[in-house]
Amino acid sequence: MASKQLHVLISTPHGIFLDEKADIVTFRTTEGEIGLMANATDFMAALVPSKIYINQQNSNKFKEFYIDKGIVQFNGELLSFIINEISDQPLAQVKVSNNEEENKKYTLIEEIKIKKALVK
Repeated sequence: MASKQLHVLISTPHGIFLDEKADIVTFRTTEGEIGLMANATDFMAALVPSKIYINQQNSNKFKEFYIDKGIVQFNGELLSFIINEISDQPLAQVKVSNNEEENKKYTLIEEIKIKKALVK
């Protein structure tokens, strides 16, 4: 029996960066780290500058990307990222940080933008 996979779609201002299937995707939001697998609850959240890890079952290799701020939405089996900037190399202007205080400043701004977009 084949395992259920997520459809991962990563978009940037320059177009689609990645469009593939994955078993688990791990990323950081304003609310903390999330590891997402198929059949999870639908949600939307603001991303903070950090890394995204995309894993395949039965593989010891994973894809790792450095990201800037953005938005993530999970609906059904589609995990969509809209990200300002992404690279497989560290972003010079983005400091990947575990500092809670620094990440909190994105919380209010990003959540207000999301809520305004949903109301329209």
